[in-house]
Amino acid sequence: MIYSNGFEMFREVAKHQSFTKAAAALDVSSAAVSRQVKSLEQRLGLLLLHRTTRSVAVTEAGRDLVDALNRSEGEVSSCLEQLGKGKEKPSGKLKINAPMAFGERFLVSPIADYARLYPDVILDIEFDDKRVHLIEEGYDLVIRIGVLEDSGLVAKRLCDFPSHICASKDFINQYGNPSSPDDLRKLPFVQYTNSPLGNTLNYKGNSGREGSVSLAPAIYTNSLAMLVESTLKGIGFARLPAFAVENHIESGALIRLLCKIECLPERAIYAIYPDKRFLPLKVRKFIDLLYDRLN
Repeated sequence: MIYSNGFEMFREVAKHQSFTKAAAALDVSSAAVSRQVKSLEQRLGLLLLHRTTRSVAVTEAGRDLVDALNRSEGEVSSCLEQLGKGKEKPSGKLKINAPMAFGERFLVSPIADYARLYPDVILDIEFDDKRVHLIEEGYDLVIRIGVLEDSGLVAKRLCDFPSHICASKDFINQYGNPSSPDDLRKLPFVQYTNSPLGNTLNYKGNSGREGSVSLAPAIYTNSLAMLVESTLKGIGFARLPAFAVENHIESGALIRLLCKIECLPERAIYAIYPDKRFLPLKVRKFIDLLYDRLN
């Protein structure tokens, strides 16, 4: 009964973390294994495996089901009943990664409210600027800022993320106020190490004409705090997120440069998750709450 319904095939894939190896163990084709597991997921309404071109990873629901399959059919029935409840009420573990400065500024309150609203969800929150492998490291959701790579993951745009080109008064007194993007070529630049654009500034002018300039970094850093402080101290100018410099602009400590140009590409804040099929309720509710708070 278990084999005919795809449970045994799923268990073998989870064991080997490979459809090919599971097929060899069961002496069937990889296509048959894939078809049976997908059918099982559809019948249960649950995502059991995350699939990428590099790996296969078992979801939280999948791990619970494997544990039950390794005990008894009675345990399987009980497990499926619990997993069914998770589709009606958020429960289980929710592991999230977000950038440090943005997370501490904007996500602390929404996350705490989510924890209060859904006490059956165990939250595992990491604020960190490092790049993470969402599936391989077991994240349910990551928050990312900027321009997304084509990773095959699902991304929901939460809100816009404007940025400004800024410099300190001392910097402008020393180097002058640039009148065109070309003037930036010869000025020291504070470089964010993780930027996919490197030391290139792409922009769109008043007329809609687009262009780009190569910049000359004076300092490299992967820390937003270091970017802002370096700009405040006049080490160079920088492209900085609006939320991090609004107060400094209002106080006059930083001055916006070239206000009439628009930096490209436009940046936004995204919620990224592995698969939109059978998206767990705990994840959907978190995305909905975050979208409401950021707009």
